[in-house]
Amino acid sequence: MAKRVRAVDPWKLKRWFKIIAPRIWDEREVGETAAADEKLLYGRTVEIPASMLTGSIGHAQYLVRFQIVQVVGSEARTKFVGYELDRAFIKRLTRRHSSKIEHVFDVATRDGAVLHVKAITWTAVNVSNAQKTAIRKIMQEMIEDRAKKLGKDELMKEFIIGDLMQKIAAEANKIAPIRRTEVAKVRVLSEPAKEAVAEATA
Repeated sequence: MAKRVRAVDPWKLKRWFKIIAPRIWDEREVGETAAADEKLLYGRTVEIPASMLTGSIGHAQYLVRFQIVQVVGSEARTKFVGYELDRAFIKRLTRRHSSKIEHVFDVATRDGAVLHVKAITWTAVNVSNAQKTAIRKIMQEMIEDRAKKLGKDELMKEFIIGDLMQKIAAEANKIAPIRRTEVAKVRVLSEPAKEAVAEATA
């Protein structure tokens, strides 16, 4: 009679690692992940609500994505790779008898990163195509101007908790009544290799 071989639970072979946010978010622990080999963690992405970074439930609609780029002991250190505004939140802001003005463009930051950005402005009334064009121009110019002065992570943080969106809305309000402006989506297209390493090891 053949001997019965007891199956080994693969989870018992795995180690748990703390997921650490980048320095600009005070290297907060934002979760845990498991792997049998730490090499398997590299490149893994995690998504968390920004409220875990800011401590404010008012930022829960921003879904921030980090990618693991370094493992130090039991810590998996990350870099920012993008964020997206919750779709249900966007849907709640979109109303009848008003306009939702979207604009997608690429922007270069002070530290040489290139971000793919989707900005949205919601108006209080329906507006003409000429007004939409003027508002898109305001969104792009003001975001580009700010990006020249900030690094990648600083700009992302500005989009979420800074006053840039309010300033854009105030400027666009000179063209039409504005309810809200948001950067609804950000994706990192490229960045200097040394920046990613420095971000994780700082």
